[in-house]
Amino acid sequence: MGKLKSGNLFVFVVENLIWVLVLVALVIFSLLSDNFLTPYNLINIFVRVAALGLLVIGQSFTLITGNFDLSSESTMGLTAMVGGLLIAAAETGGLGWQANPLVAIAVMLVLGCVIGWINGTLITRFKMNNFIVTVAMMFILRGATYIISPGQSTSFFPEVFDFLGSGNVYRIAMANKRFLPIPAAAIFLILMFAVAHVITRYRRFGRNMYAVGSNRAAAEAAGIDSQRIVLSVYVISGLFAALAGLLEAGRMDSATPRLGYGMIFSVQAAAVIGGISLFGGRGTMIGAFGGVLLWGILDTGLNIMQVSPFWIEVSRGALLLFAVFLDAMKVRYLERMSVRKALVGNPIGLQDPVMG
Repeated sequence: MGKLKSGNLFVFVVENLIWVLVLVALVIFSLLSDNFLTPYNLINIFVRVAALGLLVIGQSFTLITGNFDLSSESTMGLTAMVGGLLIAAAETGGLGWQANPLVAIAVMLVLGCVIGWINGTLITRFKMNNFIVTVAMMFILRGATYIISPGQSTSFFPEVFDFLGSGNVYRIAMANKRFLPIPAAAIFLILMFAVAHVITRYRRFGRNMYAVGSNRAAAEAAGIDSQRIVLSVYVISGLFAALAGLLEAGRMDSATPRLGYGMIFSVQAAAVIGGISLFGGRGTMIGAFGGVLLWGILDTGLNIMQVSPFWIEVSRGALLLFAVFLDAMKVRYLERMSVRKALVGNPIGLQDPVMG
């Protein structure tokens, strides 16, 4: 029994290790640079990782069910380009329609959901491999983005369209007679993680997600429609990818064909570092939020210290490898504990009785 309790402590420590790492990173960079732990820089970290964080939310939903969506970065790029083309003037790369920004945003969100629905349908109804489907969709969507652009940026969007990415909801007066802006992107990111946490922790849909990811056959035997759950998480992933596209396009006041390119690796890394298991059925949105923050802290801190971009890539890869290692050890340990619990009280016990 003592071993089981110590095992629970081990799992608790591993699942909450992300916040220890966040605290350690904050302390280290604060000691190494006077410019790091300032209100303006901390706010800037939230703004820089806002689009990444939205992609991580969508990815976490799919990972919890034992799936993943590698097409989200291209969904982000395509939806941003579509929105930009609809609202930008012809001389700034748009179609010249200069559509109502709210209509363009609605089109972006619907398009993201449709892309997610296609992914989910191919995986659930046609039993296609999720890796192949989402990789293929990643290439298709990126190519489509270049086709409709064609190969050029759109820019100079209306203020309403840009607000989520570059607007401020409030300004706080500081002692030095400067104002600290509270960006809409930071507030929106925190709000979306809070909503995702409530869904995954307290709603039946969230519990069904974990059940499907932990043991799909057992979940189906319990009456859970696993295909509907998987289809739904892919639609959610597409929706959050579109929101990320809206936010990033607003932050830059432009949409480029390469928007979001290569982000999927950072998305997977931040989710796994935050404790979302690659094997499905484990992890929390609070942990995933910590993974996003740690990714942003490392990126910002190393850039402030003027570390070579090559070493920054090395640090990212090492952190991801460490997270995957911990995840593998945790899963392996839990499997051993489940066997031990099943054997406790069994007449055979944990070893065969001595034959007289």
